[in-house]
Amino acid sequence: MIWLEDIHKAVGGRTLFEGLQLRFERGERTGIVGANGAGKSTLLKLIVGDEEPDAGRVGHNSGIRIGMLRQELDSQSEETALSAALRPDPEFARLEAALETLPDRIENATAEEQARLSAELAEAHERFAQLGGHDREARARKVLAGLGFPPGDEERALRTLSGGWAMRAELGRLLTTPPDVLLLDEPTNHLDLESVLWLQDHLAGSDITLVVISHDRAFLEALTQSIVEIDRGIVTRYAGGFRSYLRQRDERRAQLEASADAQARRIRETEKFIERFRAKATKARQVQSRIKALEKETRIVVEKDARKVSFQFPQPPRTGRLALALQNVSKSYEETHVYKDLDFRLERGEKTVLVGPNGAGKSTLLKLLGGVLKPDHGDREVGLRATVGYYGQHRQEMLALDNTVLQNAMDSSRDAGETEVRSLLGAFLFRGTDVDKQARVLSGGEKSRLAMAMVLLNPPSVLLMDEPTIHLDMPSVDALVSALERFEGAIGFVSHDVHFIQKIAQRVVRIEHGEVRDYPGDWDHYLWRRKQESLTPENLPAYAKKTANAPKDITAPPVERSGRARKEEKRLAAETRNQNAAKTKVVRAEIARLDKDMARLEGERKELEARLADPSTYEAGSDNVRESQQRHAEISRELEECEELWLDRQTALESLLDE
Repeated sequence: MIWLEDIHKAVGGRTLFEGLQLRFERGERTGIVGANGAGKSTLLKLIVGDEEPDAGRVGHNSGIRIGMLRQELDSQSEETALSAALRPDPEFARLEAALETLPDRIENATAEEQARLSAELAEAHERFAQLGGHDREARARKVLAGLGFPPGDEERALRTLSGGWAMRAELGRLLTTPPDVLLLDEPTNHLDLESVLWLQDHLAGSDITLVVISHDRAFLEALTQSIVEIDRGIVTRYAGGFRSYLRQRDERRAQLEASADAQARRIRETEKFIERFRAKATKARQVQSRIKALEKETRIVVEKDARKVSFQFPQPPRTGRLALALQNVSKSYEETHVYKDLDFRLERGEKTVLVGPNGAGKSTLLKLLGGVLKPDHGDREVGLRATVGYYGQHRQEMLALDNTVLQNAMDSSRDAGETEVRSLLGAFLFRGTDVDKQARVLSGGEKSRLAMAMVLLNPPSVLLMDEPTIHLDMPSVDALVSALERFEGAIGFVSHDVHFIQKIAQRVVRIEHGEVRDYPGDWDHYLWRRKQESLTPENLPAYAKKTANAPKDITAPPVERSGRARKEEKRLAAETRNQNAAKTKVVRAEIARLDKDMARLEGERKELEARLADPSTYEAGSDNVRESQQRHAEISRELEECEELWLDRQTALESLLDE
């Protein structure tokens, strides 16, 4: 469907691609990963035609529509979000023009021309319907709501909305009338968690060809069938989702390291032979043969893995049990009441994520906790010996703009020496002479990374973070996660990155309609609790329906029971045990069957991954590749369904055993 043949591309004197060969088939969903500056965005620009290769060819099937979400958009437009979402692409604009002008042309045409124009009008109507032209506005409103636009905000000019909303409106346009091929460059950067999950489900349910750049691992795992890694000019495709990519990449690296070690041993032995027999005339031919072989040998180079960065930062002083609290707090913005009589507390060592729909008040709560906003009523209490650090959206305010990157970092460090500071800056992509740049010349993303590094160099005992992973690539997110996992203070944060939430959060707080609901436990436990809350008696398993509506915590007074009553009670208890034993046997059989099914599917998936990693598969033709990719995606879905059902049956078994 789309192919890149022998592509050479350099930017600013640095070669990004040399001899690149890559194909994207119809219906395939591909993730693009790599460090910042590796060439991911350039690859998408080559596909869409925003940039031309220095050599080579980019091609695609005729007539396909390609749409791309770019990182830089005009947010000062007078256009409303709805009108932006309804802005037509070239083909749709042509169809609208044809439907408007063709009836008049038919009326004034000759009989012969009328037949041709009528056929053209019928084709335009058919294509217009295929693209969903008749219900476009209703679909646009639904998409914009899914992307987080509150009711009524879709009619406001984009310039009156905060940053990132132009990006959401443009994404809404691409989803309202989806192209054949959708290219997304970091689509989750300007979305909140609820919108990310909506977008993930929306794209998973479509048959669109998707190529997406993202640092959000959970997003890639949920959507992609293959991963293309760009690493120091080397482009490698891996079959399967993100977890499969990580496994295959590590296996490939281990094989490469083993091959390099074997080659090094062979070279050492050859060099010893040459050195030992160089002076012997009887061995001259063999020596020369080995010298020539060494000269021709292509050395296997294993680049240092830049992904694993470890940094030991100073821990904050130990505080009392209470780290930070809000008591009886109310907050309003003009006529909008966000909180009323809110009580909220963070305790020492607690790692809490705030979740909820867009506009619910997550960032407002962080600002109230951080003292950035003053409540209309109520009190903020800082715990004994606690210090509070707020890492918000305007991160450049933390920087001394005339100082260099290294000077800013050294000034923020409490105990670390220059070597340690440089190590952490390297983890956040400031390497070599980058540390000598003035802070004022840094891009927005670079300023964000520097601000985060400075926080980690001198962490407070209470760390509040609003979307900390924005503008961080995967190695930088890994460095941040590694640091925060060892952090002994309290953390309160908002994030759209599910992987980051899974790694850090030990408590989830959901905010909705001014209400704050606590879910002690990690992200997976929160999802399970939310799923349980959505169950109705009609949805419950048969064995649970009898007790679904039973009153809770009601203790009846003791009564005298006759011998007959006690005998009847024992009989009923025995009957219940027998029924439970029968149910337990059935559930155990289901679990055993699911275990076998999952083992079979895992085996078939591994075979497909090996087939898709074999270059000969691609030589056999796109149909063979597409069938393998589609089957791989089907197996992944079946596995996920089996795993969910297995968990459900396991929960049922535990409930039966507890009875």
